[in-house]
Amino acid sequence: MKQLFIFITAIFLINQSFSQKIITGLVTDEGGEALPGISVLVKGTSRGTITNINGKYSIKINASAKYLVFSYIGMETIEKEIISDIINVKMLHSSDDLEEVVVTAIEHKKSFKIKDFSSSKSSRIKRDIPSVSYYSESVDDKVVSKYEKSTSDTDIKSGMLTAGELNDYGKWELWKDISDNQLQTYKTTWKMKPQERFCVQLTNNSDKPVVNAKVFLTTNRNDTLWAAITDNTGKAELWLNVYDSLFSEKNLIINVEKDAQYFKLQNPTKFHDGINFMSIPIACNVPEVADIAFVVDATGSMGDEISYLKAELKDVLKKIKKQHKDILVNTASVFYRDISDAYLVKKSDFSEDIKTTIDFINLQSPGGGGDFPEAVDAGLNTAINDLNWSKDALAKVVFLILDAPPHSDVESVKKIQELTKKAAKKGIRIVPVTASGIDKSTEYLMRSMALATNGTYVFLTDDSGIGNSHIKPTTDEFQVELLNDVFIRLIKQYLTIPDCEEDVVYNEDEIKDTLYIADNSENKDTIKIDTTGTTEIYINPELGKVKYYPNPTFDILNIEITGKMEEMFLADVSGKILRRFDIKNQNIFQINLDQFPAGIYFIQYQNGESWKTGKIIKRKR
Repeated sequence: MKQLFIFITAIFLINQSFSQKIITGLVTDEGGEALPGISVLVKGTSRGTITNINGKYSIKINASAKYLVFSYIGMETIEKEIISDIINVKMLHSSDDLEEVVVTAIEHKKSFKIKDFSSSKSSRIKRDIPSVSYYSESVDDKVVSKYEKSTSDTDIKSGMLTAGELNDYGKWELWKDISDNQLQTYKTTWKMKPQERFCVQLTNNSDKPVVNAKVFLTTNRNDTLWAAITDNTGKAELWLNVYDSLFSEKNLIINVEKDAQYFKLQNPTKFHDGINFMSIPIACNVPEVADIAFVVDATGSMGDEISYLKAELKDVLKKIKKQHKDILVNTASVFYRDISDAYLVKKSDFSEDIKTTIDFINLQSPGGGGDFPEAVDAGLNTAINDLNWSKDALAKVVFLILDAPPHSDVESVKKIQELTKKAAKKGIRIVPVTASGIDKSTEYLMRSMALATNGTYVFLTDDSGIGNSHIKPTTDEFQVELLNDVFIRLIKQYLTIPDCEEDVVYNEDEIKDTLYIADNSENKDTIKIDTTGTTEIYINPELGKVKYYPNPTFDILNIEITGKMEEMFLADVSGKILRRFDIKNQNIFQINLDQFPAGIYFIQYQNGESWKTGKIIKRKR
């Protein structure tokens, strides 16, 4: 009898541990006014939701959950113990003063001012933008999304959303520090840690990048640890122990396959010790095809921004076709929701006719969802495995637009790992574009997937005034641009390559095209170029100047420094850091570009409180 009692008790406890219930409630401010967009998170997990336009929320939790955390920029974070199925919360404005910052965009020369969030419930700049309000209600575990538009769809146009780009290849040491500290806990959640990096640079005998070569990181027993394909710059990124820590960095081999020829590099070095250069006897080839797919979360929580995103995508598609007439650009789109929704995935396969993709995008609308995670793996699986990718393309890109993470159960995490590795093997860059509602766990995963596939991380910001609140990424600084500009800029970077028989095309204005990173300063560099190709950048009288020559160069770049500087970086056209130089006690030094293919490069250096960038032209030998 005692054993039977123990057995029944154990079954009861197991059922309790796996049972779920739904918590609902209302979130208001001190005056009792409903607060939309408040983040509601189960403490210690990535499960969460946000309040709707009426300040209401509904969240499904496990019986083991103990606390809910309510947070929002400019408000005091509140923890509530889960002692009832209905939890109402009153939020208080934070007493902490946030400094006003000015962020300057690079290309379109506009400034966005971020307000003091603590003194106002509005966390965005008000612009002449039509509002779209929405709410989602849970009905029998199915979410019904309803929309109320204050203006017609014709008032929603492209060029309204603002965004930032965080290229962790361009801040490699910072990424390793952040992922080992502030974001370290999420390595366990997603079992993904892109840190042990091997960068490969392939050129041919004509000083041209070798595109679309298959590159493998293997053991001396021929076990393939990671596979990738070289991009338009001739580079591939290979990774060791992304999902585990089983293999030593000793006795590794990089194998290259191109045009039925095979090449090998013994004992490659990690990126910390330099790039792995390989010059191989392969004919130059510039593919004239590019495949670009947009994968979009179409669940109800995307309702605050999806109409604007659709407008951006349609405009970007038209601009791509217009700006890259020498390349056949195929476009595709995938929209996904979640399990048990009206549909799981819808797709429009690659087509030369952008009208096909645009018509498909026009038909989509948000709905379903309800819990925080969505079927990201289903959307990615369709994009990576079911779309008809070209065999020989200059660029293959998936823009993954979402506001929630994948499910974090063991099976879903494994699927995300497999899809990331498959994308890298097929040469598909994953470029996440995160919208309002994501948390730090999602940010870590998206940045990791971008790194593992040679992509970059894009995130919407509050500066547009559209949608709910957007979290800022964990980093030192970033620039605010129009999302439309980010899309176009990235695609241009991925499609930039010199012709096989021509030298790098350049003019004096290109060399003068210096990028400015936000430094809260009105000072601008003065750039002078003399007849010998010497470039001088005068920052200001107190901080000195940088002179580098010859520019253009065939190999050696001489650099003279006046003023206090500690380090300098060499970067490629995508902003990826290639080398770091310690210049603390040097006034004159050289950079050797001999092993790099002909193309456009940048030197980056810190002067005072700001980072500066100068353009370098490396000519064909």
